[in-house]
Amino acid sequence: MNKEASLKLSAYISQKIINESPTINYSKSEVEKEKKKYSQEQLKKLEESGLYYGDFETFYVVKQFCDKLNIWDYADNEYLSKLFKNAKRHTKENFYNDPYLKNIKVPTVNYGNILLLNVSYEKGEFFQYDMPKLSEDIVVPKIGFFDDSVFFPSVYEGEMPWVSVIPSEINSMQIDVDKAFGRCLVLGLGLGYYPYMISLLDNVKSITIVEISEKIITLFEKYILPQFEHKEKIKIVHADAIEFMKTVEKDEYDYCYADIWEGQADGAALYTQIKPHEKRLPYTRFAYWIEDEIRWYLQ
Repeated sequence: MNKEASLKLSAYISQKIINESPTINYSKSEVEKEKKKYSQEQLKKLEESGLYYGDFETFYVVKQFCDKLNIWDYADNEYLSKLFKNAKRHTKENFYNDPYLKNIKVPTVNYGNILLLNVSYEKGEFFQYDMPKLSEDIVVPKIGFFDDSVFFPSVYEGEMPWVSVIPSEINSMQIDVDKAFGRCLVLGLGLGYYPYMISLLDNVKSITIVEISEKIITLFEKYILPQFEHKEKIKIVHADAIEFMKTVEKDEYDYCYADIWEGQADGAALYTQIKPHEKRLPYTRFAYWIEDEIRWYLQ
């Protein structure tokens, strides 16, 4: 299987996850019963083939996922090995240990066409927990599932989910959380996950958030910001991020994080409008959500 074929298959899997939320219904007893059917020799062969990595529950659920989507008919051994290696069983306990999820609770609120609420992943429901490595020769989605039902804050615009605090959001931001320092500028608010996480850092002194949606700002200021331990660090500006960047002065911010796009396709144009400001603002360190994926898309 070449890269182009792997991209097509990965796109197929991604669309199935988005459109159908494929869910594997299983119990611990079913997993144990199934495991007894495999001899140690058979498990060793599965391990050698790259389908088994010591956690039989993950193998069992991912195998059923592949059955459900008929992935065996399209994938070769290399693709399947990478798919199983990157598949991840998430636990409810670890998820809820995230500082934001542990401390921030949201009600259900309708505000015009914006809905703030808690949404769930059911046990065994598949999702993508992180961005795929598009630079690799064989590209596979990073699929995962929870071993129990979990709830998380989300914002819907009409009937469409707009932003949620889910594993993919958390994982794709983590590397840039650790980079923040000093006077921070954050382009895009969402549910405030990124500002919350960097507000916990001692070396972050202030956080200016630029958000174009007045409704999102209103919901955030009323229901979420009051729960921040360090709300005194937060300042919110209602503005278009691209226009706002034109007004930023040379030594105004130490760090800038941009997250005003949904994915690499719509992010490409916005990224290329913000990127030139790096030369104009040499004292500001820049970071961008899913920058590697956007750069790959532009190439």
